[in-house]
Amino acid sequence: MGGFRKITPVRGFDSANRDNAKQNNYAWSMAELGEYLYVGTARNIPYSILSNQIFGDIPIPEILIPQNPDFAGEIWRYKKDGSESWQRVYKAPQDPMNIGFRFMVNYNNALYAGALTPLSPNVIILKSTDGLTWNTLPQSVQGFSTRYMVEHNGVLYMGALPLMGVAAAALFSSTDPENNGWTQIDLNGDPDKNPRGNVDVLLSFNGHLYVGTALPTGFELWRTNGATPQKDDWVLVVDKGAGDARNEHPWSLDVFNDYIYIGTAIEVGIRSINPDDPIVPPKGFDVIRVSKDDRWELVIGGKPVVPTQPITGVRGQALSGFPSGFGDITNGYCWQIQAFNGELYLGTWSWNDLIPIYVPYFPALLDELLPQVGSLSPFLDFLSSVFNPGITELLYTLGARRIGCDLWKTRDGVHWVPVSLNGLCNRYNYGIRTLFVSSEGTLYLGTANPFQGCEVWEKRAD
Repeated sequence: MGGFRKITPVRGFDSANRDNAKQNNYAWSMAELGEYLYVGTARNIPYSILSNQIFGDIPIPEILIPQNPDFAGEIWRYKKDGSESWQRVYKAPQDPMNIGFRFMVNYNNALYAGALTPLSPNVIILKSTDGLTWNTLPQSVQGFSTRYMVEHNGVLYMGALPLMGVAAAALFSSTDPENNGWTQIDLNGDPDKNPRGNVDVLLSFNGHLYVGTALPTGFELWRTNGATPQKDDWVLVVDKGAGDARNEHPWSLDVFNDYIYIGTAIEVGIRSINPDDPIVPPKGFDVIRVSKDDRWELVIGGKPVVPTQPITGVRGQALSGFPSGFGDITNGYCWQIQAFNGELYLGTWSWNDLIPIYVPYFPALLDELLPQVGSLSPFLDFLSSVFNPGITELLYTLGARRIGCDLWKTRDGVHWVPVSLNGLCNRYNYGIRTLFVSSEGTLYLGTANPFQGCEVWEKRAD
């Protein structure tokens, strides 16, 4: 499979408890410390969304329901030479609820893991210096999670996020989170000279700190004017979603051949952060690249769904010739971009494998979503007889070559070729959630698989 080798004999890691393993839906974060690779998991993500009726009273397919629901996030580790099996090194307490670790980073020879805590008003961050003992740091940062931490000029920076919707940009810095806490960067100045919106991604490049933010009018990319963040001293590099307001989130970025590559997303494929229009039609992701002199170009993308007029550049035609999502509307996220061994890898999140499991529920969905369903009762009875559970497996069989997430790569940033179009030969891998390059030069890939539990793969440099 493109030189990748699976290193999780049991999906979701836990060989002693397969129900618990399944609940490790996502390999949500990765980092290394010494001889070990560490993976922070996300627990029961689709089940949590559906059981909390975020989209209404939608039926939950049986395959997504755990036997004994447990939302406490976990951290597992793997010895990189393969001489030891996977070991769980941390299990979150039940209170406060911590459904997983969304980001992890090695800073000054210590691991920092940021949790998603839907019931806590402060970001919970764990620290470990040996990979076995994990301490919760003082909770001084308001927010429900962080998606990114990055070291820039010896300082650790972090963005804090609201649970849902959009908030003012919240950026923090620290040289010692345990002993000195975090300092909030003052961005409360001229809105045209400071980042605005949710801080989704961070990058240290070309002597500047870059901040990617999410907005209902389309994502923005900012950089510091100098080496360090200062109020009213930021440069707007990309605005208005690079010409499409549906590009709300910049959820992945990396540097390749002196360009910053940015991949976009809209949450859950259809959920907007615009409170006035929370449910929108789906679209595939776009990819934009930015040069050192702040010029941006569309690499992957087609006709905008909600056209905008950026002040930072012109959308133009996609350099690759590929429309949004590589022409697949179900590729809702460019979830990961990672340079490795002279190539740039791109992993998607695709909702196409949710279609077969929901086909038997189609009549019930109409019943929930259509206001005048009473007059359609005979029609719904007919649909129930047609859309029976047996059709799910038929659809999976017919779509075996294209159901599941995508993994693509390029040698020049323009010409892309697929590595896998079917979830690494597992239709239940609906996302590439992590791509991480170790100090030894190995590329690790973690999947999102809410049906069976996540997988981890590795690819060694040629």
